Amino acid sequence: MYAQALGAILGLILCLYEYVYGDLVVIGNLTLSNSNILSLICGYTLYPLCLVLFFMSFALKIYSQKQDIYKKLDNINKILAHLATCIGLLGCKYYFIIPGLLILHNYYMPVLFEGDLNKKTEAQKQKEIVELLNKNLGKHIIVKLLNVSYEEVEILNLQYCKKKKYL
Repeated sequence: MYAQALGAILGLILCLYEYVYGDLVVIGNLTLSNSNILSLICGYTLYPLCLVLFFMSFALKIYSQKQDIYKKLDNINKILAHLATCIGLLGCKYYFIIPGLLILHNYYMPVLFEGDLNKKTEAQKQKEIVELLNKNLGKHIIVKLLNVSYEEVEILNLQYCKKKKYL
């Protein structure tokens, strides 16, 4: 949630920068004759979206204990985060890449590092197998209980458990 707040703050600063240098258009900023409708829409929606995302990140942190409210806020936050990132990339172009990545951090970083999470769970599974083997639980029960192959249980049995019995 804090990465989203930081991304929203950077987005707000970037909006101000783009307003000053004229890439985002509001009616009082530049004459409307040399601008397009896309820069006008981005100019009026990006700053409020970044402001809402900043406050939404703290609201999500506050309501993280109440699951029913948290799920509703998270769904709204996900829509607003993706919308703000799309509008930011359209309006501010490549300047909005870093704030966009920070805003979407919560939704895509677990997906990018899913392989690391699987390795961690594999190590935890092996640890559980060794603990159950040390408690003299049957290999067939371990296979059914942990949903692993019999060969994997046998290999771990030979590596860790047999050495202790002979020593």
